[in-house]
Amino acid sequence: YELLLRMIDEDGNTVGPDRFISAALRYQLMPTIDRWVIEKAIALVKPHAARLSAHPVGFAINFSGQSLNDDDFGDFLFTRIRSSGLDPALFCFELTENATVANIAKAEVLMRRLRRLGCAIALDDFGTGLSSLSYLRQLPVTMLKIDGSFVRDILKDARSESMVSAIAQLARSMSLLTVAEYVETDEIRQRLKALGVDYGQGFAIGRPVPFTDVLARLASI
Repeated sequence: YELLLRMIDEDGNTVGPDRFISAALRYQLMPTIDRWVIEKAIALVKPHAARLSAHPVGFAINFSGQSLNDDDFGDFLFTRIRSSGLDPALFCFELTENATVANIAKAEVLMRRLRRLGCAIALDDFGTGLSSLSYLRQLPVTMLKIDGSFVRDILKDARSESMVSAIAQLARSMSLLTVAEYVETDEIRQRLKALGVDYGQGFAIGRPVPFTDVLARLASI
């Protein structure tokens, strides 16, 4: 499960990230938001930890390139996970390809710390950056997330299909998992399966629901 952020406005309406993330980036607020998300996720998961241990489940959490430039963020993240008492394998941390390449030295250090701890690492929006292949072999990632711009046109654009197929083959050769974004129809899901993509996310698989509902459902199984 990927944790997606929403806000509730003064009138109780749900506000999507397209309405507030750009402002948070502009005013350098993303490190504060990233910390809040991590603290909140740990607090919500802890009461269900014993029952979740019986399921092969993981929760993916994004953090921003701004947090990579925060010298204290790595220690904060490492300390929070270790002190939570939760199995670090419950968490997969996602960082976009462009943010990783822009901060490659810091990204690699933080990724290696998290891998030693037992967390998974995903490279998000893979295929859209300019230098991804030259850096991929040195980064300790466990998962590639195939950018949705390739996935949504896979049935009508041979080049998009070729890109997805190439990424899936590359990932298999490096023992990495693949996740396709924007799996909006069952036809797309079937084509991705035929191409060897491991996982998908999108409306053809599931729609966003409150995290508390997901945890309650998993705990009841």
